[in-house]
Amino acid sequence: MVSVFYSAIPPDSTLYARLLREKALSILVAYLFPYGCSIFRFFEIEPEEIDEIVEDVIETEQETFGSELEANRVIAQLRSELRLTRQVYPGIEDRTATLEKSSAEIKERLSQELSRRKFANADEIVEKLMFGDQTFAPTLLSAEESLGLISRELVSEGASILRQIDPETLFARDEGREGWYLDHFEQWRDLYLSADDKNEEILVGVA
Repeated sequence: MVSVFYSAIPPDSTLYARLLREKALSILVAYLFPYGCSIFRFFEIEPEEIDEIVEDVIETEQETFGSELEANRVIAQLRSELRLTRQVYPGIEDRTATLEKSSAEIKERLSQELSRRKFANADEIVEKLMFGDQTFAPTLLSAEESLGLISRELVSEGASILRQIDPETLFARDEGREGWYLDHFEQWRDLYLSADDKNEEILVGVA
């Protein structure tokens, strides 16, 4: 089973614009995305863990970064852009969700609920809501390297759909697996609602 990671991103931010035109920065974000509670909180994890992960990405992506000096320059720029984005878009670091070994069950239950409500192509809608309708920075990175993107239009559509659904119609509130799925579904649903409210898109990573 996989884990799926989500983080809202403001499409009018300088970070977003740079990620679409600078390959080294895009690769770095895609690589770091699954670590920490959000890409915007990556540099808050243990320093030893940061060093280990960063060393790994420098080694793996040596062709992209070239020298270690260049890699460190890109990392410093990312830190600066993340800090700036957090200042300009308060709370962006908390507009996040993780479906840890729960995505398959959530996908199945939500598809069933939308089918019951007579949504056409329910399975296809849920697939896009979970994994995105676009690839982020497709001109710079391959689909395998890149993150998924939930476009502004899909965030709006998803929020409209999810507002209609009481999470407890899909999962029971208990101490077991059902409660685990419910917590994850609520977190994911809340992200859609808050990202829609802020006119943001959502990045998606699978690990």
